[in-house]
Amino acid sequence: MKALLVAVNAKYIHTSLSVRTLKAYANSDNVEMAEYTINERVEDILRSIFLKKADVVLFSCYIWNVEVCLDVADMLKKVSPETKIIFGGPEVSFDDTEYMQKYGFIDAIMRGEGEATFKEWLEIGEMADGITYRENGEIIRNKDRELIHDITSIPFPYTDEDIEKNSGKLIYYESSRGCPFRCSYCLSSTTHSVRFRDMDVVKEELMFFVRHNVRIVKFVDRTFNADRKRTCELVKFLIDNAKNTTFHFEVAADLINDELVELFKTAPEGLFQLEIGVQSTNPKTIKEIHRVMDFEKVSRIVRRIQERGNVHEHLDLIAGLPYEDVESFAHSFDDVYALKPEQLQLGFLKVLKGSFMQEHQKEYGIVHKAHPPYEVLYTKWISYEDVLRLKGVEEMTEVYYNSG
Repeated sequence: MKALLVAVNAKYIHTSLSVRTLKAYANSDNVEMAEYTINERVEDILRSIFLKKADVVLFSCYIWNVEVCLDVADMLKKVSPETKIIFGGPEVSFDDTEYMQKYGFIDAIMRGEGEATFKEWLEIGEMADGITYRENGEIIRNKDRELIHDITSIPFPYTDEDIEKNSGKLIYYESSRGCPFRCSYCLSSTTHSVRFRDMDVVKEELMFFVRHNVRIVKFVDRTFNADRKRTCELVKFLIDNAKNTTFHFEVAADLINDELVELFKTAPEGLFQLEIGVQSTNPKTIKEIHRVMDFEKVSRIVRRIQERGNVHEHLDLIAGLPYEDVESFAHSFDDVYALKPEQLQLGFLKVLKGSFMQEHQKEYGIVHKAHPPYEVLYTKWISYEDVLRLKGVEEMTEVYYNSG
């Protein structure tokens, strides 16, 4: 049986970590992968998949690609009815039954972490934990699969040939899984643990990227600096060993200690990019979204890191959060703008399936788009007209400020 793992990326420069990890974990000659982008014609994606003649096609689904995946899968089932179609990923894991009721061409859904589920499915089929499937017209939902506690057991997903083929693209890497925080808008809050990859293994894998002169490695760790000691060790290792590669981390600024600040100051220019999620500086909003942040402390740390001008800082804000009206958001924007980061990302709340925000959207008066990416239209505190005005602010920030 030939299985094809399909990724539909947001941009050509992106690569998919998920399909590579699934393929590596399965360790089977019968598994192949294919990557496309949402900017390609669905007819072209369909043609490519159809000609690969796989027995089963598995789509990796996120808010940015699920509609393309649905279009392609629908047509694939029509032109190749015998092909089994399986969906997986965060977009379908929380509404698996609803997806299967609505879309008859989906034969099964893999819920949650996919590596062990996919490997077991290849061995025993639909009886595997973490699978929702059809049988005699009924939708059967197997029990949830336990998390992979030892993520070091997941093989390194990149090969020499793969890296060379994707030269110049953004390469994603995972050194930890899970998040210590419980932000109500984020799916990482649903996994109540942080699991770390073995430090020696991480160092060895990072050197693989360095040897291949990968342009940018973006860590997908939800909070890269969740463990301060580990973070300092990794940052020092990269300062000592990396040359032509940029490493991008998502960090919690108020967890950055003096030792890490001083380490960043010794880094070669361009070695590190830091993405810092501020989201709001309204204390009531921060408390309501279950976020832990002291903006005064964040400001001090951001400015200290800026002193040498060698580390790129990218600060994020989210419009449409609880208790944030236009006046409050303007204050948050001014607070972050005053820090003069290299990039100021103004985003809009997306009400993700499975998140705390989705469960409590009615009490906040949140109305959002019915289809992905489920972006906010208005709330109890902010009107649709206000949202349109902020869309203009977002565009001007991107066109003028972020472009330099």
